[in-house]
Amino acid sequence: MEHPQRLIFLALAVGWTLFRLLRYVRVANTKRAGPAVTVPAGVVAPRPADPPAVPATVQSPIEPAGGTGSGLAGFLAAAGILVAGNAVIWPVLFLVPAFEAVPAVWRLTAGMLANLFLIRAASKAAARAGSGSQQNADDDRNPIR
Repeated sequence: MEHPQRLIFLALAVGWTLFRLLRYVRVANTKRAGPAVTVPAGVVAPRPADPPAVPATVQSPIEPAGGTGSGLAGFLAAAGILVAGNAVIWPVLFLVPAFEAVPAVWRLTAGMLANLFLIRAASKAAARAGSGSQQNADDDRNPIR
């Protein structure tokens, strides 16, 4: 293909993309929920009731007294798992001679997907580390017992 023809196709592709994007945004903004039942002529539609006031944060009687427990211990546990995991993953992907034949894009993708699992494991470890230190044997808040 010639250079001008490529530019024309590129301009058409960008224009079509912008047209579809603007159309989707416009359609998304016009979809409004109407009244469930139409109001008869001459009758004023009732005003919707005010939403109930949100109560102040009430502590659950079953949860530990400290809340979720995302303190320093949880943060350190999560950071430790992320740092240790990345210290293992990236050198394995890029310094092991067996992986040199694999393109760099695939190795980067594998490293990023492995990080998703690391983030999940780190959040679970942070929750365990934060809640485990605050649970006492004499602090039983279960009202059913």
